[in-house]
Amino acid sequence: MKNILVPVGTAANAAPTLAYAIQMAQDFGSTIYVADAEPQNVNPTHIGNIKSLMHQKSDDRIKGLIATMNKGDVPVKLVQQRGTGLVETVRTLHKSIGLDLIVVAPYSNKINDTVFLGPVPGSMIKRTSIPVWVAPISAAYTAPKQFLLAFKRAAVDNEKTLQPLRNFVVQYTAKVRALLVKTPTGKAADWEVGPKMKALDAPLTTTTNATVYQGVLEHFQAAAPDVLCVFKRKRGFFEKLWEPDVVLKKDFYCSVPLLILKSD
Repeated sequence: MKNILVPVGTAANAAPTLAYAIQMAQDFGSTIYVADAEPQNVNPTHIGNIKSLMHQKSDDRIKGLIATMNKGDVPVKLVQQRGTGLVETVRTLHKSIGLDLIVVAPYSNKINDTVFLGPVPGSMIKRTSIPVWVAPISAAYTAPKQFLLAFKRAAVDNEKTLQPLRNFVVQYTAKVRALLVKTPTGKAADWEVGPKMKALDAPLTTTTNATVYQGVLEHFQAAAPDVLCVFKRKRGFFEKLWEPDVVLKKDFYCSVPLLILKSD
């Protein structure tokens, strides 16, 4: 895992989230890229020197945050935005260097207690093709040893989809438990475990529930995972859940790190 992106805003969780990602990068020998998650409010009517000052102010704020970090030997680089917006900046960077993971906090600024995922992590999950790791607020990074991989369709079409999970399994000799949730809309073909999933060597539990999330709630305590892992697929439960870029706690909540794998 070579390149990790961390979008940060002005909220109090910016520094803890960056510190969390740096701890992760230390184990993998990764480079951290830090992007400003705050909208710069630059529009075409702004004259050149005003645009330049706004960009400079944003860069200085992120540089100041980076300077406060104990980075060890982890390279931490600023991603400069020039009015294209966070999502477009991330996509451009991904095309240029290849991002292996995005690490985000669940909340953004201006959030309330009813929200689990704010618009910044929501947009990274929905609008990019990069795997996303949602880090609990103010938590220190610890080596994960037990993953719970929950899904309602067992087939994995793309070889790269499971690679982020494999990276953690190899790095930490971690274990994976698989949870197949049979939903009312599922078909027998959806429940056939293919070779890519079998290669994880993950003990499989099968349950019947209305949604994947309900299946997770039923089996979460018994599995006792360090990390919950799910797929975001084009027509899956989580794709519908993250449609508005904001997820309420009443619809989904996770107290441990959440790894979202991207699948076509």
